[in-house]
Amino acid sequence: MGKIVILDENTANKIAAGEVVERPSSVVKEMVENSIDAGSSSISVEIKNGGVSYIKVTDNGSGIDDDDVEIAFERHATSKIRKADDLESIATMGFRGEALASIASVSTVELTTRVQKNPHGTYIKIQGGAVKDVRQIGCPVGTTFVVRNLFFNTPARFKFLKKDSTEAGYISDAISRIALGNPQISFKLTSNNTTIVHTPGNNDLLSTIFSIYGKDTARGVNEINYADNKIKITGYAGKPEIARATRTQQSIYINKRYIKSKIISSAIDEAYKTFLLKNKFPFIILNLEINPLLVDVNVHPAKMEVRFSEEQDIFRSVYHAVSNALMGRPLFNPVQLKDRDKNPFKFKGDEASKPVYTQQNLNNVGTSFVRDTFKKENILVNREEPAVEIYNDLKNKKQQDKENNIGKIENVQPVATSQAKIVTGMVTKPITINLPQLTSEDEGVKLPMLKVEEFKQADSQKEEVVAVKEEVKEVEKKVIKEAESYYGQEEANKGEAENLFENTKVIGQAFSTYILLQHNDELMLIDQHAAHERIMYEQIKNKYSNNESLSQYLIAPVVVELTHQELKLLDERKEFFNKMGFVYDEFGNNSVILRAVPSLIDDTSIREVFMEVIDSILNSGKSDYSIIADETLYTIACKAAVKANKRLSEIEIKGIMDELSKMENPYTCPHGRPTIVRISKYELEKKFKRIV
Repeated sequence: MGKIVILDENTANKIAAGEVVERPSSVVKEMVENSIDAGSSSISVEIKNGGVSYIKVTDNGSGIDDDDVEIAFERHATSKIRKADDLESIATMGFRGEALASIASVSTVELTTRVQKNPHGTYIKIQGGAVKDVRQIGCPVGTTFVVRNLFFNTPARFKFLKKDSTEAGYISDAISRIALGNPQISFKLTSNNTTIVHTPGNNDLLSTIFSIYGKDTARGVNEINYADNKIKITGYAGKPEIARATRTQQSIYINKRYIKSKIISSAIDEAYKTFLLKNKFPFIILNLEINPLLVDVNVHPAKMEVRFSEEQDIFRSVYHAVSNALMGRPLFNPVQLKDRDKNPFKFKGDEASKPVYTQQNLNNVGTSFVRDTFKKENILVNREEPAVEIYNDLKNKKQQDKENNIGKIENVQPVATSQAKIVTGMVTKPITINLPQLTSEDEGVKLPMLKVEEFKQADSQKEEVVAVKEEVKEVEKKVIKEAESYYGQEEANKGEAENLFENTKVIGQAFSTYILLQHNDELMLIDQHAAHERIMYEQIKNKYSNNESLSQYLIAPVVVELTHQELKLLDERKEFFNKMGFVYDEFGNNSVILRAVPSLIDDTSIREVFMEVIDSILNSGKSDYSIIADETLYTIACKAAVKANKRLSEIEIKGIMDELSKMENPYTCPHGRPTIVRISKYELEKKFKRIV
């Protein structure tokens, strides 16, 4: 008698459940994905005891037809595909038809559903894979699943479940991941009658990030928006300040399906390489929209892993998408300490008449907002010309002028000039405020144009002229600052960096490694090696990008012995090495002679840097030489930068400060280490117990 038998349906479903239904979070994931496929705009999940005893998933989707209710729980019953060829272009979350059959085989499932065209719904109850009840029922359009007593008939799997709070955490993570991939859907998760996750479903990914991770994370991200001829990438990349020690805050999606991919993770790590320390991982939400024919999602039972047909193209696109997001905006949020209340005995009620907060419009300043703002300041502008808010300093100054009999600002009209003018009765020539000049790229964008005239005669002409000059200086500073912030031009970032060391006093060096500066009520510490490394890196990178020569010829050429593999690499990539500044010729069977090297390298490290560049190329295994070039440049910069434990003169310190303030990113070295650390006077006074 033969030993091979055909397993019964129930046993086969339990085996499938071992792959598909690993824990309660797997049940929630499968059912929520079915709700997404049904076109739902709102999905609610309720669990008890970590989902082991009770899971309820409710949606407002299209529902299930009466005739399909029972067959939906059969193994491999699906509405998503019809033939094997459909597997090559899957556009839905689920498709294999294993989830419902597997879940029903290891639990008690109740389904209530109704489609729009039917006046009534259908109810079905299945326990351990066997149908117990089917009947018509009144219910709203959509579908509700209730799963009770998960793994009641498979005690071996039940005993491997973790405690309820841990299982609830897995479910919360699953819902959060799905919500981030589908910001157009409102998700709500309730655990033991407590709301854990609730997203707005307004199709705004930033709002979803805010509702899941909080305001600090939402403020610390840069938008990703990248497209080429094969792929579109959207999402948000976190700034270095919100990086974590694990990848738990990284979510990657292919056509809104949450997946894990080593290729994409490697590209993200590569893009962040010069911004983060080792063993730090960035916050990132990444959604790749790609032709389904180019990706295979049917390679893992839980559909978590995918296979790409063109991995190098995916790597390159993700790398450039994330890099563009990081370099396009400032990477550090300003930190401000609130002033301490000087009257500790004052009641909160004393401030009841004052607003408890102010709202700042960051990006989309509408015409009405601008018009209202300038009405408050008694300043009118052309409706066609966007403007920026002038702070209440101007209002306070006007009031002060009025009290001092200097006069007030009145009879203000827009002027058709590219500058703001203030004309007084005391000044023979208009005082001109030079606003940032716009380029051809800023077509259609105009800065505010203000004219303030007719100050009343003051008692002292000299006092009025001084007052007007001070006001001009304040207006100029505020207008330029706000204009640059409003228009988001690169000049704003550059201006911020140029003012990085304004009003600073050089104190000296600590440990021959850190430059000490005093800036207002702050103590600034600069890591001289990290700062100089950033300067060297950006200088040679600009030269490389502009195809300028990086080479300096050596008086005494250097001979370097190499292996066959290294010689082959140098022969194949000679043009690349020449562009990086290395000029060489073959010198015997196993060596080359270096005739020129990058100008930043000193004589003592020529061989070392050359070998490091070769090793990094061989070990990287990358074919995108734009990435390899970047790695090579910061290797050269690191070796060329001034080292720690080196005493610097005041002139050298000033040089580092001046150059660093001109950098595109003055805050980190190419390896991601911070260049500047700030310590406030308030923090120091707390350390010395001057403030308790």
